[in-house]
Amino acid sequence: MGNYSSDITAILLAGGTSSRMGGQNKALLEIDGKKIIQREVEILEGLFKEIIVITNTFDQYDFLGKPMFADVRPGYGSLGGLYTGLVNCSNEYGFVLPCDMPFLNDRVINYVCQRSFGHDVTVPKIGVHYEPLHAVYSRRCVPHMEALMGRGKLRIFDFFNDVDVLEIQEEELRIIDPNLKFTLNVNSPTDFTSAISIAKTVISVC
Repeated sequence: MGNYSSDITAILLAGGTSSRMGGQNKALLEIDGKKIIQREVEILEGLFKEIIVITNTFDQYDFLGKPMFADVRPGYGSLGGLYTGLVNCSNEYGFVLPCDMPFLNDRVINYVCQRSFGHDVTVPKIGVHYEPLHAVYSRRCVPHMEALMGRGKLRIFDFFNDVDVLEIQEEELRIIDPNLKFTLNVNSPTDFTSAISIAKTVISVC
């Protein structure tokens, strides 16, 4: 398995209002005795030398021991977080992900990263839908993001038509992660309950 320490920075987005969780911080919810964001960092540490956290609440994530950066352009959601990560990372490329994906798959990340070099965006596509928060972005995307924000747009994939995009197809990803568990986000209490159940199944299989 590759190690992208000198090429790609992991950009972990730990913002958002967690409105569907009643304001409870999704990143700090525990599954199998570990906070979701801890589970993510443990996977990322096996792949990336540089891991940075984009957050406006530094005190909540001090325990991770990772560099933290506040939004450069507040109010632009995940697009603003990705932008902040790319302008602050040390590498030409950034692998971005949110703080609420408890079942990251190191082999999936490895595969996406392997395919990314030379492209502006390398993004999984499940059916007809992109997974823009499990993707690799080049810093060449920065001016396109700035233009998007200048027009008041918030969706990351709205600039994809302006750059070179490599789509990783669902069938490729299912070879590695047949149930696509890596795509699960904990956005609601129902998602959280499902994640706890899935974690128990994984443990019992192991």
